[in-house]
Amino acid sequence: MSEPRVTRRYVQGFMGVLDAGTIDAVEAALDHFDEMVRSNSIITEVLYHPTISRSQKQDLVRALLVDAPPELTRFLCYVIEKKREHILKDICAEFKNVADTVRGIVRGRVCSAAPLREAQQERLTAGLSAALGKQVTLETNIDAGLLAGLQVFVGSYAIDGALKSRLARLHKHLLEETTQLKSAV
Repeated sequence: MSEPRVTRRYVQGFMGVLDAGTIDAVEAALDHFDEMVRSNSIITEVLYHPTISRSQKQDLVRALLVDAPPELTRFLCYVIEKKREHILKDICAEFKNVADTVRGIVRGRVCSAAPLREAQQERLTAGLSAALGKQVTLETNIDAGLLAGLQVFVGSYAIDGALKSRLARLHKHLLEETTQLKSAV
């Protein structure tokens, strides 16, 4: 089974035992744990080192998560016990995705040629939320290469209204027409 599928199954199982009221606390503690692991190479080396015992790795997790909800500590120790340390780096992102699904939130990304004004961003978010029937949270990026317009990516949906893309489609269409005219002559 691939790592993303394994990670998803572990996180979904974990979410099944959590109370709705603890999801936010677990997410905050998991963010903190993920930041510690990613920013400290020694922690990373210990957690992923093949010759360090699982009990030592679990002790490290317990020490790092002293103030975390006990469910999170038990979950991460269980992951280590099952020899799945390699998914620790992906658990935080997958937990956020599953927690957002439980909350009815969809995350999206908007690329625009110029910065969006606050009113434009709010109107776009409201329109997407209404269309999808879920609360949409957008991350905005600026890409001057788009020339004008937007590209919106939400879940499995992509809306491409960038001038660069329209020009590329027009170019392709003109090339096809030219090729058809040459072959007809």
